[in-house]
Amino acid sequence: MGEATKRFWGFANPFAAEERPRHRRFFAVAPHGIGWRLLLSILLFSALITLILTLLELYLDYRRDVTALDSRLEQISGSYAASLAEGLWTLDQKQLQLQLTGILQLPDISAVEVREAGIAGNPIVVEVGARSSDPSMITREYPLHYNAQGRDWVIGTLYVQATLAPIYRALFNRALIILFSQSVKTFLTSLFIIYIFHFLVTRHLFTIARFVSDYRIADLPPHLRLERRPPRYEDELERVVTAFNALSDDLQRAYRRISDANEQLARDATILGEREAKIRRLVDSNIIGIYIWKREDQILEANDAFLRILGYDREDLVAGRLHRADLTPPEWGPRTAQALVELNTIGTVQPYEKEFFRKDGSRVPVLLGSASLDLTSKQGVTFVLDLTERKRVEAEARESERRYREIQMQLAHANRVATMGLLTASIAHEVNQPIGATVTNASAGLRWLGAEPPNLDEVKQALERIVRDGHRAGAVVGRIRALIKRAPRRNERVDISAAVGEVIELTRSEATKDGVVVRTQLADGLPRVQGDRVELQQVILNLILNALEAMSETSEGLRELLITTGRTESGDVLVAVRDSGPGLAPDAIERLFEAFYTTKLNGLGLGLSICRSIIETHGGRLWVSANAPRGAVFQFALPSVLDKAASEILPN
Repeated sequence: MGEATKRFWGFANPFAAEERPRHRRFFAVAPHGIGWRLLLSILLFSALITLILTLLELYLDYRRDVTALDSRLEQISGSYAASLAEGLWTLDQKQLQLQLTGILQLPDISAVEVREAGIAGNPIVVEVGARSSDPSMITREYPLHYNAQGRDWVIGTLYVQATLAPIYRALFNRALIILFSQSVKTFLTSLFIIYIFHFLVTRHLFTIARFVSDYRIADLPPHLRLERRPPRYEDELERVVTAFNALSDDLQRAYRRISDANEQLARDATILGEREAKIRRLVDSNIIGIYIWKREDQILEANDAFLRILGYDREDLVAGRLHRADLTPPEWGPRTAQALVELNTIGTVQPYEKEFFRKDGSRVPVLLGSASLDLTSKQGVTFVLDLTERKRVEAEARESERRYREIQMQLAHANRVATMGLLTASIAHEVNQPIGATVTNASAGLRWLGAEPPNLDEVKQALERIVRDGHRAGAVVGRIRALIKRAPRRNERVDISAAVGEVIELTRSEATKDGVVVRTQLADGLPRVQGDRVELQQVILNLILNALEAMSETSEGLRELLITTGRTESGDVLVAVRDSGPGLAPDAIERLFEAFYTTKLNGLGLGLSICRSIIETHGGRLWVSANAPRGAVFQFALPSVLDKAASEILPN
């Protein structure tokens, strides 16, 4: 084999001495190896193709020979029919015998017969050869015509029988030769192909198999190398070797990462063990109730704190008598179902309050928080905090708050009564005015009735003035009665400007007595505020009386009281009472709203404290600041009804 051929095939002389051990190993390959299976596949496929082509060739030869035989029979009928008809017409049997003998000498003709037609008794029959019923025989009949007396007569029949046996023998011999030659050629070609396949592929597969079987990733093995292969060839095997070496590098890197990860897992396991020990100490410490459950409502484990909360003992837990569904009251079912949805979605449930049934049938308020331990095993843990003491404290706090509110209402009522006591003279003046006017109008009416004739128009006008003054006195008494009367707190929509106006009318006489000029700037169209009208008017009344009292102690300048209503920048309803009194000291401003703190000689220090409490109860705020050029400004702001409705609708 030349060097060019060696370079083409990629290997040296396969019959060299150093290659013989590999050839022996090739012939020692197990029957189930790839090489022998390839050889068998090639042989079977080649045999099938050879058989099909041979059958096709034999069929074509058979058709050609049969066609030639049919053509020969047609030539016999054309060449001998006229002479045989002449001999049969003249009844020359010897001539017929000679002609039939000549036909029998033709290839593949086995028997010939001439039979006279139309003779019922003893027709002439001349035959040569023996007729046979063998399926390999072909028989043809040809009518013999003779023209006599101007008419065409059918005087007999020629029977010719030919045999196909020589054709069959020739086809059989040809098939043997073709099959034998093709088989030998196919076998030798297949053997050469399998040898080349072994040299180019199989032996390298052996090398790869040995390398893989001896491969130990922990030993950091070297790269795979195939023996005696030109390095410039980048065929499929080289790609396999390259891919395997790349895979080996990836595996070694992954092995190193896994080794590092295992070390980290070992460290994490140590940390988890420590955490588990801490959790176990938490469970065993029985600070709060803890139980472990399965999704089927079964409680698997619980600490003593949980059992103590529900009044069960450990025997009940071991006997399986604790089920989450049995512990939950029916009205808590929807909240529990919502918690299960959260648990299935995110694996945790934020703490929420509910109730459990105790063993004795009573209920215990608890705070629950749950988390799934393992979604596959459907297990989780729940922490339970007993809220009995907390609920008791909350109830006591609510009761204390109720009593505080009740005392506050009593103090507010007492403050209103005391305040109205300060307005006795003003109240008497406000009531005496309409009463005096009523008496005057009644006297005038009597005089007009006593006149001759009585002046009824004047009497009517006097009576109308009496009715007006009576309503005026009734309104004054009604406002005083509303402020003094002790009634439950009402929650209504209050027009703050109208409420301020009523208080101003009530205190106008007191302001006039002290020489104070009262001015108002009451805004129209303010939104209403939600609350108790009497309590809000009490605040306004206290602030006005405090301002009047402060200005009564000074003689400098004009005594002026300005009362305004409006809105703050945030939209709250604002009420401001500005006086021109001596003002407040800075340290007094900081403590002015404290209970029992007062700047008056005979004061109790409860008025402004009650006012701030009332305003804060209504959701507002009360504050004081200095007025310019002198005096003080008391202001309070309340949320409007629209702002409250929006805060209830909109989310935080």
